Amino acid sequence: MRTALALALAALFTVLAAAPHVHAGPRGVDECATCAVRDADVARSEIPDLAPPGDVTGEPPAVSGPAPVTGAPLGAIPGQSPPAA
Repeated sequence: MRTALALALAALFTVLAAAPHVHAGPRGVDECATCAVRDADVARSEIPDLAPPGDVTGEPPAVSGPAPVTGAPLGAIPGQSPPAA
């Protein structure tokens, strides 16, 4: 059922996009999504340069992590645990 619905919608949108249409709105072609897609540029697969800069000087900053865990775990000391039900 889903496949039939998907195929029907794909066919409908293809026919609607290919059919000639009139721009009757106040802004005309500016509001028409079909015309905007027809005039769009082709997609490119340009990958940006993600390499770190080569002229890094000085020492890296010290990374401070969370404080070290010390002490006994909860419940190891009598009376520290929640009371038994």
